[in-house]
Amino acid sequence: MPPILPWLLRLPPNVQGALWLISGGFIFTTTSAMIRLLSEQIESVQTAFFRSIIGVVLLIPHMAAGRVRPWASQRVGGHFWRTVVGTSSMVCGFYAVALLPLADATALSFSQPLFSVVIAALVLREAVRWRRWSATIVGFIGVLIMVRPGEGSLQPGALIALANALLVAISILMVKRLTDTESPMMILTMFALFSTVLLAGPAIWVWRWPDLTGWLLAVGIALTATVGQYFWVQAFRVGEMSAVAPFEYLRLPFAVFVGWVLWQEMPVIWTFVGAGIVIASAVYIIRREAKLARERRWQQPKP
Repeated sequence: MPPILPWLLRLPPNVQGALWLISGGFIFTTTSAMIRLLSEQIESVQTAFFRSIIGVVLLIPHMAAGRVRPWASQRVGGHFWRTVVGTSSMVCGFYAVALLPLADATALSFSQPLFSVVIAALVLREAVRWRRWSATIVGFIGVLIMVRPGEGSLQPGALIALANALLVAISILMVKRLTDTESPMMILTMFALFSTVLLAGPAIWVWRWPDLTGWLLAVGIALTATVGQYFWVQAFRVGEMSAVAPFEYLRLPFAVFVGWVLWQEMPVIWTFVGAGIVIASAVYIIRREAKLARERRWQQPKP
C-alpha cells in the first residue's frame, strides 16, 4: 500500500471498498470519455487494438522478471475463448460509447447483473428462486423503458450496449472458472496477448493514423483502464460485495456530468427512470446473492 494512503487503512473495510470503487468509477468514466473523443478520429476496433497492445507493453516488465509466464499456462484454450468473448465485449463497449450519449451507454451497462441471473439459470442450471426472477424481470422492464423500442427511438448503439452487457456477464463466468487454477495476473496477461492478436487484422482493415492528440488519448485509455481495473479489484478485495457493489452505480451521475461538460448532453427523463429501476433490481440481486452465499456457508458441516 502506498505511504500516501495510511489513512485509508484506518477506515472500516467496507468504507475502504466503497472509496476504491467510487474512485474507480470516476476513472472508468474518464476512460469512456477519452474513447468517445478518440472515436472522432479512428474506428472503435482500432481503439480496442491500441488498448490491448499498450497493455502488452505495460506487462512486458512483469513477463521479463518472471512474475508471470504465459507460456507455462495449462489452460491456453480457456484463456483463448475467454479472450474471444472479452474482446467482443470490449469492442461493443467502445462502439456503444462512441454512438450513444455517455450517460445512456453507462446506464445500459448496468443491465449486466440481470443477464448474469439468466445465464446462471439456463447455462449453469442454478436454482434461481422467484425473488431473483422477479427482480430480473423488473430490471429488464427498466431496460425497455430506457431504449423505448415502441417509439422508434431504439438505436443501434443501444443494442450494441446491451450486447456488451451480455458478453460481460458471460466473460465474468469464464473468468471465475479460470481463477480455479490461474492467477489474476496470468488472466490479465493472456487476455492482453490474445486480444492483440485477434484485433490486429480488423484494426489494420480500418486503420487511420491519429494525430498527436489521438495518440495521447490512446495511451490515456490504456493507462486509466488499467488503473481503474486495479481500483475495482481492490474494492472487492477489502470489502463485502453486497456492501460495496451498489457504489458502482455512481458512475451514472459521473457520466451525466462529464457528458454535459464535454458535449452538452443531458439524458431524457426515461433514461433516469429506467436506470433507477435497473439499479434497484441489480442491487437487490447482489444483496440476495450475498445472503444466499452466507446461508450456504452456515449449512456446511463444521470440520
